[in-house]
Amino acid sequence: MNTRLSALFALLVAGLLVLGGCSGGNPNISAAEDAIEAGNNDQAIQSAEAALEMDSTNAEAYSLIAQAYINKAKNTMTPSERSEFFTQAREAQEKAIRFDPGTRGDVQQRRQVAYIQEMQQGIDAFNTARESGDSTDYAQAAAYFGGANALEPDSIDAHLNEAYALLNAGQQPQAIAPLETYVSRADSVGESPYTILGQVYLTNDKPEEAITLLTEATQEYPDNEELQSLLLNAFNRIGDTERAMQAYSEQIERNPNNAQFRYNYGSMLLTADRYEEAIEQLGKAAELDQDNPRIFYNLGAAHINRAAAIDDSITVMEDRAREAERELTADEDQMIEEMVDERGNQFQNAVQPLEKAYQLTEEGDEYHQDICRALFQVYVNTDQQDKAKQVEACAGMGDGASGSME
Repeated sequence: MNTRLSALFALLVAGLLVLGGCSGGNPNISAAEDAIEAGNNDQAIQSAEAALEMDSTNAEAYSLIAQAYINKAKNTMTPSERSEFFTQAREAQEKAIRFDPGTRGDVQQRRQVAYIQEMQQGIDAFNTARESGDSTDYAQAAAYFGGANALEPDSIDAHLNEAYALLNAGQQPQAIAPLETYVSRADSVGESPYTILGQVYLTNDKPEEAITLLTEATQEYPDNEELQSLLLNAFNRIGDTERAMQAYSEQIERNPNNAQFRYNYGSMLLTADRYEEAIEQLGKAAELDQDNPRIFYNLGAAHINRAAAIDDSITVMEDRAREAERELTADEDQMIEEMVDERGNQFQNAVQPLEKAYQLTEEGDEYHQDICRALFQVYVNTDQQDKAKQVEACAGMGDGASGSME
């Protein structure tokens, strides 16, 4: 995956100091300060919370809690914990500002410094990971970017960077949330984030979410074939055949030379027993892509299934006359004769695409035996016994195949 990180931030050198103010004689505040100095952050939080039980508006206590959570965040590389600790630090900072507005400037400055440090460390870790290819390094980058997100949730670049790091770390499900945040907040999302999130949704069995996202994406980027293909795939996943076929039809109007769209549409039409339409789409797909055995197999299968459907119609007419204990009328005889001719034509029309599919595959290839079985069937039905014998072995002497490759 080609990933693009946001522009590098200059790393500002500044300490994350506890906000000013004396303890005012409150022993819990002094205890919290001492605990932070000793590196006992959990004890610092406990002491500061004890101070808040005495005075819930104590801005200094909230500042100490924020500092303790920042320290805890810096001491873990577990992405979820790092983000959670920075989130709690930010919440405590906001409460400190609420009860002492004069600290706003200092708090925001220190938060910005922490954010820049997290971003820079994330970029450094990501670049290291690109050199090493180690998923652990990518996970570390994700932890830093997640921390930056928690400190400055409105910075959309950090969300995208976190998502890319998580994807490279092999943590697709975890990448969904930052990708969603980026897509929902970015002024101009871009084709790549839409594509990546759509793929992740489908990989993680979220076709409905994919449809919502990709419908928006294809409206914004109507000429992007990959987005269109993902949307059609999403429709297929939920089994909405009619909606999927309508979408394919619309896409083929926009992209008439897209062999994949025509193959997919034709295969769906074949499954829906709409053989004439399937033959049309698969025939055009075969013209556009001469090297895809699936296209040629499905085109042959469409002709075979059309022949089988004609045979069923002949049987129905003959059975009805037999049940009525009457002879077929002259019109019925003529109709059956025409259907027999058309059935033969369909079998004959299946020969060329199936032979092409046979040429494009080898023994042991996926679908090769299915192709052989289909060829055996059409050779028998077109009175080509010598050719039928030639494919007996690879057909496994089974019944002819008349399904479609999926």
